[in-house]
This record gives sequence, C-alpha cells and structure tokens, in this order.
Amino acid sequence: MKRCLLMFAAAAALFIGAPAYSQYIFLDSNGDGVNSHTNPSLPDDILNPSITSADVYIVTDKNRNGSDAVCSSAEPFTINQYEFLLHSDPPGSIAFNSWTDNMGFTVGLALCGDGKVCKAGGDVWVALGSGTQLAPGKYKLGTLGITVAGTPALDFLTSSTLNANAQTAFGSNCDGANFDSLIRLGLDFSDSDGIGERIPVTATTWGKIKSRYR
Repeated sequence: MKRCLLMFAAAAALFIGAPAYSQYIFLDSNGDGVNSHTNPSLPDDILNPSITSADVYIVTDKNRNGSDAVCSSAEPFTINQYEFLLHSDPPGSIAFNSWTDNMGFTVGLALCGDGKVCKAGGDVWVALGSGTQLAPGKYKLGTLGITVAGTPALDFLTSSTLNANAQTAFGSNCDGANFDSLIRLGLDFSDSDGIGERIPVTATTWGKIKSRYR
C-alpha cells in the first residue's frame, strides 16, 4: 500500500511540474513592434487622443521572457486562425473602429457583429481564420483603428458578454488543453500585455520596477 502511495505521489509531482503551453500576445501603440511592459527602458506604449491605432502581435512559440513554449502533444505551434477580446478601462474611453488584417486571413469567425469584428461598450472581439497553417513564430495579426478620449488602458480578456463563445485564442497544430487545436489565453497560456498609463515611479511603491499590466 505504501509503495502505491509513493508511486501516486511521484506521478502527481510529475504532472504538476510538467511544462505548460505558453505564448505571448501583446499590443503595440507606438509602432516599434514590442510592448514597453517587457522593459521599462523601451518607449512607452500608452493611449491618448493622439493615438489612432493599436497593433496586435502574437508570438506562437515563445513566452514573454523569450523562452520556448512547449506543446505536450509535440506538435508545432503553427497558426491558422486568431481571435482576441479587448476591454478598455478608465480614465477615459475608446471607440473601436475598423480592423485591418495583416495575416491574409479572410474567413470571419465572430458570432456577432459583421462576423469579423463585434463590439459593444468597452469590449471588442476580432476573429478571423484561413485554411492554411503558418509556421510558428512572431506575427503582427493586424491593426485596430481606435478613437481615444482621455488616457484609458486597453487589455486582453478571456471572455465577454459580447458572446458566450468570445475568447482570446489562436488555431494551431498543437492540440491545446481542450484537444481542439485552439490555444487559449487563460487556459493554455497567460502571457499578455495591453497598453495604458504606466504606474508612477515612486520610492514607496513597487511600481518603480513594474509596468502597468494584467
């Protein structure tokens, strides 16, 4: 009996310590192709009335820190579809305008709006796909036109009242946790960076070494 318990404990430890999927999805508002939350020395990605667009990037095979993502089914982290949810927070507001795809994906996958872009209130859902798997790597998914009032923040969501199926995810050869070839934020990976005002640097807050991100 003791031997069985030891074997069970060892198996549990292996399961808990097993590599998880991880990818990195982020926003860029200054056109440099990176998010300033990864490094305080980078030019700020912020929102104010002078900003009229935000680029959406995904790195399908790397974590935020640049380490390799791991697929438990040993398949490559290809990409043939994407969808993302964004939510704006005060101070200020954002009106979501048109989406310009950069991937050559033409099949709308959103179940509301015009089938490609669905928006209401402070949320927007963009979802497109294709029949072709692209190689793992870093991709600029496209550009979202925005009208900004004040200095709001814009962050990724894992669900929304826009639609019960709305999520942030990408289609891949890798099975994913639900074995449906979708790699989901909040389930398969957690590295995401939005844009917004930085936490003020003060001697009394740990914000002096951290950027504002979820």
